[in-house]
Amino acid sequence: MINLPPDLITGDPEIDNLDVTTIVTTVRIANNWSASKALEAEKWYRRFLFLTKQEHKHGDVVAVFGLDKDADLIWHEHITSTKQYQSDSAKIFGEGQYLHHTPTTPPNWKVLLEAAMALYEKKWHEIPPYANICCI
Repeated sequence: MINLPPDLITGDPEIDNLDVTTIVTTVRIANNWSASKALEAEKWYRRFLFLTKQEHKHGDVVAVFGLDKDADLIWHEHITSTKQYQSDSAKIFGEGQYLHHTPTTPPNWKVLLEAAMALYEKKWHEIPPYANICCI
Protein backbone atom coordinates (compact mmCIF):
# COMPACT_ATOMS: atom_id res chain seq x y z
CA MET A 1 0.00 0.00 0.00
CA ILE A 2 1.31 3.43 -0.89
CA ASN A 3 1.11 6.38 1.46
CA LEU A 4 -1.07 9.05 -0.16
CA PRO A 5 -1.71 12.59 1.06
CA PRO A 6 -5.35 12.95 2.19
CA ASP A 7 -6.40 14.88 -0.94
CA LEU A 8 -5.38 11.95 -3.15
CA ILE A 9 -7.44 9.34 -1.30
CA THR A 10 -10.64 8.45 -3.12
CA GLY A 11 -11.92 5.73 -0.80
CA ASP A 12 -11.55 3.06 -3.48
CA PRO A 13 -8.74 0.65 -2.52
CA GLU A 14 -7.82 -0.23 -6.12
CA ILE A 15 -7.41 3.43 -7.03
CA ASP A 16 -5.81 4.43 -3.74
CA ASN A 17 -3.22 1.63 -4.11
CA LEU A 18 -2.38 2.62 -7.67
CA ASP A 19 1.32 3.46 -7.91
CA VAL A 20 1.67 6.14 -10.58
CA THR A 21 4.73 7.75 -9.01
CA THR A 22 6.98 7.16 -12.03
CA ILE A 23 4.28 8.32 -14.42
CA VAL A 24 3.57 11.52 -12.49
CA THR A 25 7.30 12.21 -12.14
CA THR A 26 7.77 11.82 -15.91
CA VAL A 27 4.93 14.28 -16.61
CA ARG A 28 6.19 16.65 -13.92
CA ILE A 29 9.69 16.79 -15.40
CA ALA A 30 8.45 17.07 -19.00
CA ASN A 31 6.20 20.01 -18.10
CA ASN A 32 8.45 21.64 -15.50
CA TRP A 33 5.76 21.36 -12.82
CA SER A 34 6.24 22.06 -9.14
CA ALA A 35 5.64 19.20 -6.72
CA SER A 36 2.33 20.78 -5.65
CA LYS A 37 1.11 21.09 -9.25
CA ALA A 38 1.99 17.43 -9.88
CA LEU A 39 0.04 16.37 -6.76
CA GLU A 40 -2.95 18.45 -7.87
CA ALA A 41 -2.93 16.80 -11.31
CA GLU A 42 -2.61 13.35 -9.74
CA LYS A 43 -5.53 14.15 -7.44
CA TRP A 44 -7.79 14.92 -10.39
CA TYR A 45 -6.58 11.84 -12.28
CA ARG A 46 -7.45 9.58 -9.35
CA ARG A 47 -10.82 11.28 -8.95
CA PHE A 48 -11.49 10.85 -12.68
CA LEU A 49 -10.74 7.12 -12.37
CA PHE A 50 -12.99 6.91 -9.30
CA LEU A 51 -15.97 8.55 -11.02
CA THR A 52 -15.42 6.52 -14.17
CA LYS A 53 -15.49 3.34 -12.08
CA GLN A 54 -18.59 4.49 -10.20
CA GLU A 55 -20.39 5.23 -13.48
CA HIS A 56 -19.30 1.92 -15.06
CA LYS A 57 -22.17 -0.53 -14.93
CA HIS A 58 -21.82 -3.22 -17.59
CA GLY A 59 -20.07 -3.61 -20.91
CA ASP A 60 -17.27 -1.34 -22.02
CA VAL A 61 -15.73 1.10 -19.58
CA VAL A 62 -16.44 4.66 -20.74
CA ALA A 63 -14.55 7.58 -19.27
CA VAL A 64 -16.47 10.23 -17.35
CA PHE A 65 -16.47 13.31 -19.54
CA GLY A 66 -14.61 16.27 -18.11
CA LEU A 67 -11.07 15.57 -17.00
CA ASP A 68 -8.70 18.25 -15.76
CA LYS A 69 -6.25 19.13 -18.57
CA ASP A 70 -3.21 18.42 -16.39
CA ALA A 71 -4.68 15.12 -15.21
CA ASP A 72 -5.20 14.26 -18.87
CA LEU A 73 -1.43 14.51 -19.39
CA ILE A 74 -1.00 11.93 -16.63
CA TRP A 75 -3.59 9.69 -18.29
CA HIS A 76 -1.72 9.96 -21.62
CA GLU A 77 1.56 9.00 -19.94
CA HIS A 78 -0.10 6.17 -18.02
CA ILE A 79 -1.43 4.72 -21.28
CA THR A 80 2.07 4.67 -22.80
CA SER A 81 3.18 2.32 -20.02
CA THR A 82 1.02 -0.31 -21.67
CA LYS A 83 1.61 -3.31 -19.40
CA GLN A 84 1.11 -1.25 -16.24
CA TYR A 85 -1.93 0.52 -17.70
CA GLN A 86 -3.53 -2.76 -18.77
CA SER A 87 -2.89 -4.25 -15.32
CA ASP A 88 -4.13 -1.12 -13.54
CA SER A 89 -7.30 -1.02 -15.68
CA ALA A 90 -8.04 -4.65 -14.80
CA LYS A 91 -7.51 -3.97 -11.08
CA ILE A 92 -9.77 -0.91 -11.14
CA PHE A 93 -12.51 -1.93 -13.58
CA GLY A 94 -12.36 -5.73 -13.47
CA GLU A 95 -10.56 -8.50 -15.28
CA GLY A 96 -10.65 -7.99 -19.03
CA GLN A 97 -11.80 -4.38 -18.68
CA TYR A 98 -9.80 -1.55 -20.17
CA LEU A 99 -10.34 2.20 -20.04
CA HIS A 100 -9.85 3.32 -23.60
CA HIS A 101 -8.95 6.88 -24.48
CA THR A 102 -10.98 8.30 -27.34
CA PRO A 103 -10.06 11.91 -28.17
CA THR A 104 -13.33 13.26 -29.47
CA THR A 105 -15.91 15.93 -28.84
CA PRO A 106 -19.40 14.42 -29.04
CA PRO A 107 -22.32 16.62 -30.05
CA ASN A 108 -23.78 16.50 -26.52
CA TRP A 109 -20.48 17.54 -24.86
CA LYS A 110 -22.09 20.32 -22.82
CA VAL A 111 -24.57 17.93 -21.21
CA LEU A 112 -21.81 15.37 -20.54
CA LEU A 113 -19.53 18.02 -19.06
CA GLU A 114 -22.26 19.42 -16.78
CA ALA A 115 -23.10 15.90 -15.59
CA ALA A 116 -19.45 15.15 -14.81
CA MET A 117 -18.98 18.44 -12.95
CA ALA A 118 -22.05 17.62 -10.86
CA LEU A 119 -20.49 14.25 -9.94
CA TYR A 120 -17.21 15.89 -8.88
CA GLU A 121 -19.09 18.53 -6.89
CA LYS A 122 -21.30 15.96 -5.18
CA LYS A 123 -18.40 13.71 -4.14
CA TRP A 124 -15.63 16.24 -3.35
CA HIS A 125 -17.38 19.63 -3.22
CA GLU A 126 -15.08 20.96 -5.92
CA ILE A 127 -14.63 20.60 -9.66
CA PRO A 128 -11.52 20.25 -11.80
CA PRO A 129 -10.03 23.69 -12.41
CA TYR A 130 -9.41 23.08 -16.12
CA ALA A 131 -11.94 20.54 -17.29
CA ASN A 132 -10.99 19.11 -20.64
CA ILE A 133 -13.89 18.48 -23.00
CA CYS A 134 -12.14 16.50 -25.72
CA CYS A 135 -11.26 13.20 -24.09
CA ILE A 136 -13.69 10.45 -23.18
